[in-house]
Amino acid sequence: MTTRQAHQATQKTTTKRTINYWKYSFIVLLAVVIGTVGFVGYNVTAPKTETIKTEKIIKVDSTFEIQMHKKQINSLVAYYLQNYLEDSKIKYQLTLDQQAILSGQFKFLGFPVEFNLFFEPYVLENGDVQLRAKQLAVGQLKVPMSFVFNYIKRQYKFPKWVILDAHKSRTTLRLNEFKLENGMQVTAKHIDLKNDKIDLNVYIPLKNKK
Repeated sequence: MTTRQAHQATQKTTTKRTINYWKYSFIVLLAVVIGTVGFVGYNVTAPKTETIKTEKIIKVDSTFEIQMHKKQINSLVAYYLQNYLEDSKIKYQLTLDQQAILSGQFKFLGFPVEFNLFFEPYVLENGDVQLRAKQLAVGQLKVPMSFVFNYIKRQYKFPKWVILDAHKSRTTLRLNEFKLENGMQVTAKHIDLKNDKIDLNVYIPLKNKK
């Protein structure tokens, strides 16, 4: 056998070994995946034993943190207000930009006047959010901020967990008092509107199984 033939034979052997290596690696990987899926599927579909049926399952609540953006919050708030104000004649909007903005109308000398009330949001220690009014925009009219606050407090429909303080020109969102139908609650951890970062704590109660 010549040197060239010996070299070609060595290459073929190496190639076969390489092919066999990847072949067996793939088979092992496939077996692991199938085994994992089978194990999970069995535990999900397997009937409960008598011991589990007679034991009381301890309630475990779930709390985790999520980060959202202003666009996402605006979509959620718009959806909530659309349903909440469905039967109300007076509509308003709350959106997040560089500040929190309450937009609506009030009547001045019998005429409807559109306004934008700008708030700076602050997160309280208990996770509630306090909106402190900084500016009022009503076109060319010079209307005191307290007048608008008193008007919307009397005429606007707000949830019970939204508290307006006309004297201090601020609104408190008592998120700890707001619950969804499934018991889920959301409280604030950090709000940075300029950098579009809103950190929330989500609490989900898990009911006891009988």
